[in-house]
Amino acid sequence: MLKPVEKQRVAEEIAEQLRGLILNGQYPPGSKLPPERELSKRLRVNRASLREALKKLEHLGLVRIRQGDGTRVQNFMETGGIELVQHLLPLAGGKPELIRDLLEFRRIFGRELARLAAARAKNDREGVAKLKALADKGDASSTALELFDLDFDFYVALSQMCGNQVMLLLINTVRESVRGFMPLLANLAGPGDTVRKHHRDLIAAVEKGDTAGAGRVADEYLKMGAELAGRMGGKPELQPQPLPD
Repeated sequence: MLKPVEKQRVAEEIAEQLRGLILNGQYPPGSKLPPERELSKRLRVNRASLREALKKLEHLGLVRIRQGDGTRVQNFMETGGIELVQHLLPLAGGKPELIRDLLEFRRIFGRELARLAAARAKNDREGVAKLKALADKGDASSTALELFDLDFDFYVALSQMCGNQVMLLLINTVRESVRGFMPLLANLAGPGDTVRKHHRDLIAAVEKGDTAGAGRVADEYLKMGAELAGRMGGKPELQPQPLPD
């Protein structure tokens, strides 16, 4: 249910409440939010703050604001962007397939990053040196969370070597989206020695320009995380779906 909002961060708190209700399905696609007058009264906020919050929701692709039609809820799977992942993940307890899909995306994206880096960056000495420096850091890391965060840095560095700006921006967005859930996702990574070995094997493949080998190293490692989630969750929805080679 909607709750009164404190004065500080008014628009953000309004948007957070309404966003949660929409993502939870309490306001399904096609439905309308209550009129502004009613919402402002129930939330105990002024209309200006409410309109600012609704604009935030519109920017996320959650609602459409039209004069004469009010604020209508959109199907965010058709209108939303990757930034919604960070808001959907807290609901993953009731949507375990979201974690499965996130890990599947990570596997597909990571595999292609590795292949592209090997194909395009064989002679990129600076890029390879950065990968090796990150692998050295991985050798010294002591916790699963630290190693998982460094592994993300490793794949960001791979994406920089690919020379594709959109891929780089996408991996940055994904990282920001899942930053608050690093402890959970770190538990779905392989053992520390496996993570470190995959870094070294991937570097070797990239240095040789071995696209097939780089893709295989990345895929086997990232597939392990998806399979671990399936075993740990005890829910069929978490089981990874088969992927083409």
